[in-house]
Amino acid sequence: MSTPAINSRWRLLIFAGVAFAAGTLTFAAARHGLAAHWAASSNPEMWLRAAESEPSNADLWYRLGRYRQLDFEHPDLPLAISYYQRATSIHSGSPFYWMDLAGAYETAGNVSQAEQAFRKARQLYPISAEAAWRFGNFLLRQGHVAEAFQQIHDALVSNSRLTALAISLCWRSTHDIDEILKTVLPDEREQNWGAIQFFVQAREPMPAMAVWKRIAGHGTSFPISDAFPLLEMLIGIGHADDAETVWSQALQAGGMAPKPDPTGSLVWNGGFEQEPLNGGFDWRVGPIAGAEMAWDEQIVHSGRRSLRLDFDGTANVDFQNVWQYVAVEPRTRYRLSAFLRTRDLTTDSGMRFEIRDISSPGNPAHLTSNLGGTQSWTEANTEFVTGAETKVLQIVLQRPPSAKLGNKIRGTAWVDDVALFPLPPLPESRR
Repeated sequence: MSTPAINSRWRLLIFAGVAFAAGTLTFAAARHGLAAHWAASSNPEMWLRAAESEPSNADLWYRLGRYRQLDFEHPDLPLAISYYQRATSIHSGSPFYWMDLAGAYETAGNVSQAEQAFRKARQLYPISAEAAWRFGNFLLRQGHVAEAFQQIHDALVSNSRLTALAISLCWRSTHDIDEILKTVLPDEREQNWGAIQFFVQAREPMPAMAVWKRIAGHGTSFPISDAFPLLEMLIGIGHADDAETVWSQALQAGGMAPKPDPTGSLVWNGGFEQEPLNGGFDWRVGPIAGAEMAWDEQIVHSGRRSLRLDFDGTANVDFQNVWQYVAVEPRTRYRLSAFLRTRDLTTDSGMRFEIRDISSPGNPAHLTSNLGGTQSWTEANTEFVTGAETKVLQIVLQRPPSAKLGNKIRGTAWVDDVALFPLPPLPESRR
């Protein structure tokens, strides 16, 4: 019978087929393992061997392209482009391959092909902030401002962290804040505040106020401290009117809309009835060695509480740690008044107020009288006329260091009811 012989031949063929398949798989696995070993090498020459060993691996060709493009010692842009092209031909669906190919084309001066590659990347990944951002920057470099702004807008919609950099680029390109607000900056909280941050750092009040107007126009609430950097910039450059506008609107947004002050004083929170905000036009209160500050509800001149300072006698304290900005008018007469009380306050240098002209630092400061020892509530006051350019004053509670022996100050001082009033001009005969 021939059956056993036939079965033997089939078994042999099957075994040969299995052995061939196993050998093929083993060879492929070995080749892949070797390619992976080469790809993991720190030697770029091994990367090329890996790519040649696995020519259908797009990522290996892309990696070679980046290396040849970014190698500062031995760059080879044409070779980089050829590697990128090979990567995109194998895997045409990767926007990252197309973006880097576009960058290489642009560097090589092939603007037309760069634009096509960028558009391909945007088509493949329309919601990508990176693709929109890189394409927008490319268009801006080519002078295509309108489309560039639209692409950058799309990037900011997806990634608000790009805002400051985006506004910087667009502002330098056009200095047109209206166009930037209309076409670049999404009208969202993070993006608007990011733009404010850039313009504050650049000390650009006009565009900063344009963005602020958009924020304030929403009528939404936010912490008043968010407005402090803008206020600081506006005050520092003498834009007192803008600063007052921002202050008023920020107070309202923070749920702290001010009530009309029946006294007409320009000092905010002059009786220390509210917790100081440490920003804007409110008091700034900072710690200092040798003195401790607190609110006293037992000893007051009026209202609910006063500011209390306890000096511990360990230092010749240079105290100027309670102060406030006040917006004023140029060439105007004012009167500053405050009530101070002291108990066992030592040294010849006691407490007083100093008025500094930060708009014109060369103008002389004005001082109230020095108060030390033990005194009941005493009004300290001074009158002065602001300078021709004065728009903002700094009112400082002060104790200058003493120049005498035994100068370490000890004792307690209270302050209450600080006020600044505009006065009618003096008659001609008294000027």
